[in-house]
Amino acid sequence: MTSNEDSPSFDSVQSTVRDELQPTPPIPTAAAVAISAGAWLIPGLGHILLKRWIRGLIFMACVVAMFLIGLAMNGKLYGTEFEIPLQIFALIANLGAGLPYLIAKYMGLGIGVMTSESYDYGTTFLWVGGLLNFLIVLDAFDIAKGRKP
Repeated sequence: MTSNEDSPSFDSVQSTVRDELQPTPPIPTAAAVAISAGAWLIPGLGHILLKRWIRGLIFMACVVAMFLIGLAMNGKLYGTEFEIPLQIFALIANLGAGLPYLIAKYMGLGIGVMTSESYDYGTTFLWVGGLLNFLIVLDAFDIAKGRKP
């Protein structure tokens, strides 16, 4: 036999969900920019600082996993040496990953093996991981400013 007192009622669960969807009170712009800078440097950190633990950890796992998969697939990390001017966009996409990009470049990873069958896919994973982190940073900024729940 189960007791109704032991299980949560529908109304209490509904009010809990409603409370979680309320926007946070806006914080000063300087603090929101600082949170965004941290969110760029360490993927998911902005959401963690805003007490969105689960969302922050999921974002961190996604960006870091995409970055590591891209490196494992012999993808290329672009630096400031350009063969053609349009490679600046590849650099911007790679820079979006933040600290993982800086560490990988420092360690000499991401040279890119063009003869590898997975080279193009790996490079794309590296780009998409960085671009996804840019979107995550914007999301953290909107939450910090109270524009989004």
